[in-house]
Amino acid sequence: MSVNSKECVVCKQVYPETHYYSAGIKKGKSYKRRKCKYCFMSTKKHRRYFNKEWVSKYKSKLSCEKCGYSKKTHPSFKVQALQFHHHENNKSFEVSNGVQRGMAIEKIKKEIDKCEVLCSRCHAESHF
Repeated sequence: MSVNSKECVVCKQVYPETHYYSAGIKKGKSYKRRKCKYCFMSTKKHRRYFNKEWVSKYKSKLSCEKCGYSKKTHPSFKVQALQFHHHENNKSFEVSNGVQRGMAIEKIKKEIDKCEVLCSRCHAESHF
């Protein structure tokens, strides 16, 4: 192994340091991640998929807080019609962005708890 290469902790392949994303800077020194770009992106892709599935299952148990649109009331119910509305200025991030960025489920759940669940029609009416 040369000076400018390192071994990935997942796939155990040796790559040049250019195949690793930056992990940040501490005390003026740049650090690289321990996973190569391929393994890191594979993990991130899996996490995004898992988050989307989790949110979809979570939404399927909810209903609109204004009109009651839910799986029980409408045979053609779609989880995509339910949206999370931040009713105050306490938003850290949009729930959909948290899912896409691969954030932890606990963090996404905390953000959902700040929100009101509305169907797309009631959500539009609350804004306009």
